[in-house]
Amino acid sequence: MTLSMGLATRLRSATASLHREVESSPLIATLLRGKLDRAGYCLLLRNLQPIYAALEARLPTLAEDPVIACIFDPVLARLPALEADLVTLQGASWSSLPLQEAAEVYQAHLLQLDAPGLVAHAYVRYLGDLAGGQMLARVVGRALVLDGDQGTAFYAFPSPGAAVLGQRFREGLDRIVLPETALSRIVDEACLGFRWHGDLFRALGVDCDLAQRSPLPLA
Repeated sequence: MTLSMGLATRLRSATASLHREVESSPLIATLLRGKLDRAGYCLLLRNLQPIYAALEARLPTLAEDPVIACIFDPVLARLPALEADLVTLQGASWSSLPLQEAAEVYQAHLLQLDAPGLVAHAYVRYLGDLAGGQMLARVVGRALVLDGDQGTAFYAFPSPGAAVLGQRFREGLDRIVLPETALSRIVDEACLGFRWHGDLFRALGVDCDLAQRSPLPLA
């Protein structure tokens, strides 16, 4: 990896293998194949909720920071839609679903991060949502036999749409000006974010009785 690479490319390159590991975990492999049931999917959303709550509590407070300003866009916020989906799929009692320790530890970490660290975790969450959201909306809708877009608000992005928003986010990453040590820390934080997601999804796979299943290739 050369230092002439933009930050977006550096992040994608550094996290590629970790991303593949996360996608091949039993929970996510089951989700991508449309085999995760409603209870398992609600458990997944419930454990993503504190991660988004922390991220989206911190980003607006730092919106004028020159680092955050490069990537901050209020339309990317997923928390209201995620909670609306939980109400649709689980009902008002969704907050009583169990939280994994990994989700709580991740939340606490996000709440104490500075601007460069938050950029890394915004990259992990938002670019994944933007890149795979439309496909996942269809998969979840079919798997859970949902009516229209009910229960998949999490994957719906407003105009100008996910592709344009994703490109804007990547361009924003490349506008960030920091010393190399700080840029390297963003990359390290993104790798940490993927590892935390792996820990969380493995724990959720146990809860969903998926841990003993060998994940199939995603091809």
